[in-house]
Amino acid sequence: MGQVLRGFDWSATPLGPLEAWPQPLRTLVGVMLASQQPMYIAWGPELRILFNDAYRAVFGARAEHPETLIGRPFSEVWAEVWHVVGPMLAESMAGSPVHGEDQLFTLQRHGHPEQVYFNFSVSPVLLEDGTVGGAFCVCGETTGKVASQQERDAALVELESSSEKLRVARDMAEANALFRTFFDQGIHFAALLALDGRVLEVNRVSVEACGYRREDVLGRPFWECGWWSPSDALARIVRDSVAAAGEGATARHELPYYIADGAQRWTDIVFTPVTGEDGVVLSVAATGADITERRQVEERLRLLDAIGEATRIAVEPLAIMEEATRLLGEHMGVTRVAYADLEPDNDRFTIRHDWTVEGAISTVGVYSLDLFGSRASAAMREGHTLQIADIDAELAAGDGLEMFARIGIQAIICCPLVKGGKLVAMMAVHQDRPRAWSASEVALVEAVVERCWAHIERVRSTEALREADRRKSEFLATLAHELRNPLAPVRNGLEIMRIGSGNPAVMQRVREMMERQVNHMVHLINDLLDIARVSSGKLVLQKELIDLRDVISMAVETSQPLVDGARHTLAVRVPDTPLRVVADAVRISQVLSNLLSNAAKYTPPGGRIALRARAEDGHALVEVEDNGVGIAQESLGAVFEMFSQVARSIDRSNGGLGIGLSLVRRLLELHGGTVSAGSAGPGQGSTFCVRLPLAPAASQSAAPVDAAPDTHHASARPLRVLVADDNLDAAETLCSLLAMAGHETRTAYDGVHALEVAAGFRPDLVFLDIGMPRMDGYEAARRMRQLPGMEKVMLAALTGWGAAEDRARSREAGFDHHLLKPAMPAEVEAVVAQAQEAD
Repeated sequence: MGQVLRGFDWSATPLGPLEAWPQPLRTLVGVMLASQQPMYIAWGPELRILFNDAYRAVFGARAEHPETLIGRPFSEVWAEVWHVVGPMLAESMAGSPVHGEDQLFTLQRHGHPEQVYFNFSVSPVLLEDGTVGGAFCVCGETTGKVASQQERDAALVELESSSEKLRVARDMAEANALFRTFFDQGIHFAALLALDGRVLEVNRVSVEACGYRREDVLGRPFWECGWWSPSDALARIVRDSVAAAGEGATARHELPYYIADGAQRWTDIVFTPVTGEDGVVLSVAATGADITERRQVEERLRLLDAIGEATRIAVEPLAIMEEATRLLGEHMGVTRVAYADLEPDNDRFTIRHDWTVEGAISTVGVYSLDLFGSRASAAMREGHTLQIADIDAELAAGDGLEMFARIGIQAIICCPLVKGGKLVAMMAVHQDRPRAWSASEVALVEAVVERCWAHIERVRSTEALREADRRKSEFLATLAHELRNPLAPVRNGLEIMRIGSGNPAVMQRVREMMERQVNHMVHLINDLLDIARVSSGKLVLQKELIDLRDVISMAVETSQPLVDGARHTLAVRVPDTPLRVVADAVRISQVLSNLLSNAAKYTPPGGRIALRARAEDGHALVEVEDNGVGIAQESLGAVFEMFSQVARSIDRSNGGLGIGLSLVRRLLELHGGTVSAGSAGPGQGSTFCVRLPLAPAASQSAAPVDAAPDTHHASARPLRVLVADDNLDAAETLCSLLAMAGHETRTAYDGVHALEVAAGFRPDLVFLDIGMPRMDGYEAARRMRQLPGMEKVMLAALTGWGAAEDRARSREAGFDHHLLKPAMPAEVEAVVAQAQEAD
């Protein structure tokens, strides 16, 4: 049936494709298919039926083509008994289990009505959210048992009515002669007992199926026979039940019993009085059916429910592992249960937790899969469950035998978990002695590892969300701090300028300080914008063939003030020959500047910083080394994480936003490069290594072509300039700068106002803010070009948005330039110069 189920087109049914089935249904189907007991599942509002091979016997001839039955509503498949079964399934779907013993049904399974009897147990199946998704039925046909009981009763009645002698005969020989055929034909356990409990007769299945002989039990008290004698408690229950039946009562129990090899099984046994016509009890009949498999299925389902409940409320992966391994180990009676995660190399795995019986060693630690031999490693990597019943007998020396022996394993089930085509986790059940594993035990371990992984991933996802939320909260607090830092000296500088305006030396120092602080704020904001563009895939690289030595010079020049300010010594060593790479020079300079700035910030004053570059194995390597505060070994992997601030600063002021190194890594990844961090520990300094692929050999011979210097100088003619910005201070200060350069200026504070001013002022150059009220800068630009005589006016956009699509949108609106706020004076001067060159 497993092949039939997998080959069936479930997408055409309300159940949907197999991979979309809820986990409880998939687990239950696995248990059902592995069982030899007749079972079916009625799933969903329409109670669509799924069943195993053992249940096909219930269908009879109708099961010749099972694909015509699976997935159909129960009411269609068993229309003739729907009036009886329907209410039972409805009760189970409402959350209540339903049981039946020797229930009569009239089935059409061989083309004609047929009366049959069944024992059954119907249980609700709970989904992850606690609602009922379907009903699960374990059943067994008892028609033969009921018929045997009916024949026995009829034979006894006939016996009593035909002969007074037979009616009062109680000795074993006569009973054996009368009922031998009846007993030997039965498929269920049956025994006839004297009123004192002695066994008068037993059928063949009662002894042969259990490994006993008839002479072992005949004439002995029933409770002293091998089925019950190993347990005093069981013997008492049986003795009391025989006594109760001898007094006219019926006793029924689900009891464990023992077969000759000592194994324990389960039976549903009934003790009933056998009476004469006068109602006097003549003997006791004990009849039963083996329900071991049904009990095992019910216990497995209870175990899975218990694991599901325990792991559902867990908030840490370790808690899930602890509960799942303990419950599974105690249920299976094994030596150890271990849960492991696989590393990306598909070889190393880490046993995070194991449950062991008292006295067994723990196996928690890191291992190589190959150490356990070719059979184990191949099974895991191919996604197949490993089953070994006897390590010594099944494995050869040198092929994993020694590793298993070292941790005390003689038998094992190891279930791999493959997600997305990769081995991600394993759960192993260990036994310290040889053990033959059943298919149901293997199915159980597979179901448990699947459930554990689902809950562990749920918890890890929740933890990751919490950690991301925590980092973002810390980042916002840090951002507020970092932005306030430069604002304080700027505000103080304004006050100094007000008080000491007549002192040129003081004014010079204040201007230099304010310029440093503003540049620092611009740097912070640019880092924020860059990391956002990289994360969203909107950063466009301007790659070209460059000499990395030139980029290093640019980065050193940018970082030199910070290095000098902290009195560090910076040693730069580059090769004499070019290091040609295909890269965006600005972005690689940004990478190296960030690393040099970090080294300067995290090194105590008067420290040493070294930058070394070389070619190695087809790559250009740049190392930035310092003798600063260093990084703890456990933190090395986190330094490149977004919003991460590894505790390595001398004081809080060096903390930064925690995005600089993340930006470094992402920019290098866009170039096909890498960056790594190394440190001997706190106080031992740090080394960051950048690796970029060298340009192909064919490109190495051609040196980068420098752009020809611009020898054309703009005329100094004054311009009419309109500045439109809803930030009044920004508009007024830009106009003041332009006016001080000799230009005639006008201001506007929204898009509509800008059009009105432009119509009368007829500017040569217009600076337009994009995000203005009443009319944005895009629309204002389009309409301005439609004004008479302004078709060729030069338009420059002022905006905080600098992604590629933002620049494209400004071009489409008619802008000639796109300046990012705050626009640098040099950028404004370049736009003015170009406008002066225009006719």
